Amino acid sequence: MARPRKAPEDQRTRVLSVRLTADEYARVEAMARDAGMLAGPYARATILDKRPRSKPVTNLVFEKLLYELSSIATNFRQLHDATGDERYLKMARYVGGHMVEKLLGRNDMIGLIEEQLEPLNGAGHAINGLARRANSGAALDPEDRKWAIQGLKLALAPLEDALGEGSKE
Repeated sequence: MARPRKAPEDQRTRVLSVRLTADEYARVEAMARDAGMLAGPYARATILDKRPRSKPVTNLVFEKLLYELSSIATNFRQLHDATGDERYLKMARYVGGHMVEKLLGRNDMIGLIEEQLEPLNGAGHAINGLARRANSGAALDPEDRKWAIQGLKLALAPLEDALGEGSKE
């Protein structure tokens, strides 16, 4: 279902162009990112005297964690749908269900979670590559699968250890 059209008086039709130096633009982007926004909406809110507050770092880290784990789970579901391999569905439930449930709200683990975001992102890209190939009907290289799953296990291992859980597949 399409989003309803805004009333004419609520439609944003005017454009305000502002030139910034690279440093100024980087500062605006950083402030917007801290507020959990894109630069344009952040600048609009600031200009209109509604300057958004920065989100607590913990919220931003948990948003990034949720994004990474949900993306990986979605790709595992796609792999399951394309191949019928139940192991992928099991991994999707583990990553997108169990790990999300165990990690969200664990402020005591925020530093470790933040450290693992980049390895999770890398593993997610590898899993995404497998899903893309499977969705296009191409055969999956067992070696590629092995390395992608191993990368995910390595990214999750410190988090599982901190939770007191062994590695799962």
